[in-house]
Amino acid sequence: MKENLGQRRVLTWLGNFSFTIPFLIVYVLFILYPVIQAVIMSFFDWDLLGNVPEWIGGANYVRMLGGRNIVWGVSGWWFVQLLLLVLAVLVGIWAYRGNRMRSGEILLIVSLVAVAFLLGFHPGEGGAWNDPRFWNAFKNTIIFTVVSTPLIAGVGLGFALLLQRGAKGTGFYRAALFLPYLLPVSVATLIWGYMLNPSRGIVAWLTERLGLGTIAWLSDSRFAMAAIIVTTVWWTVGFNMILFGAGLEDIDQSLYEAASLDGAGAWQKFKAVTLPGLKHVTLLVLVTQVIASFQIFGQVNIMTDGGPAGATDVVVRYIYQTGFRDTQLGYASAMSLFLFVAMVFISLVQFLISRERKH
Repeated sequence: MKENLGQRRVLTWLGNFSFTIPFLIVYVLFILYPVIQAVIMSFFDWDLLGNVPEWIGGANYVRMLGGRNIVWGVSGWWFVQLLLLVLAVLVGIWAYRGNRMRSGEILLIVSLVAVAFLLGFHPGEGGAWNDPRFWNAFKNTIIFTVVSTPLIAGVGLGFALLLQRGAKGTGFYRAALFLPYLLPVSVATLIWGYMLNPSRGIVAWLTERLGLGTIAWLSDSRFAMAAIIVTTVWWTVGFNMILFGAGLEDIDQSLYEAASLDGAGAWQKFKAVTLPGLKHVTLLVLVTQVIASFQIFGQVNIMTDGGPAGATDVVVRYIYQTGFRDTQLGYASAMSLFLFVAMVFISLVQFLISRERKH
């Protein structure tokens, strides 16, 4: 009797497990295997020319992260460092006041401070990074992420709030704002490339009428990154608007009515009802946007080709060129793993924070 019961349990477990086999096959083939292969390749001098890969140990990582006469102090990254520290303080105050200081929030604060600290390392007098282009591309990626993420989230939330009122034509405006997100990156960048053209673009016409003269947005290192950020905001803000709109629909309207009875104004309602009600959506938008921003490639590759003078070069584009143009797959794999670890870490922070909020 006991043996039959045990056999039935085993068969039931095997039956349930069989439903996960397709997922496991897909996971191993398309996620786990490429990561393992990238790890292996990163320790070799591996090219696309059919030569036998040569074991070089951690040389690719030394080339990527190392340098000579590296010191710590205030560097050209000081603005990003300050922004990260201010963000860490704001997160700490928010978590402390709301009694939310748990492992996810602590990990986020420590991560922000750690990144700000690491950005202080730079070549001293007579020093240099082993691969200056990697650090330039990484700096540009950080700048793009730090600037574009709050803009996209903030503008998306603003549009969602404006369209929440249900005024006439709301559906049309919502569709019009979401439409750019449906465009391929090539089409979106070509549209803005034409608009930013210094000789016949509408933006050039506006700057001339305002007395600012003609600005070469995509060939001037002072404005090229700003042009890419504006293009990205226009292209992707509609998707985040839809996410925030769905979050606003889930907020109980009786909370706004109760706040009105207590004499709360529009700002007080937003701070006490809307923001807490959107906390899960906001976290989702911020994390997904950070990950997407770290993976920026198409806009840069089409609009500026990484120029002028490397002012818009980004990590993913550098990885692509190193692997497929320069045929240095080993080094490209090492940089890919560096980016992969950063993305996994960000996802881990989001998972811990969201899991604790459910409890």
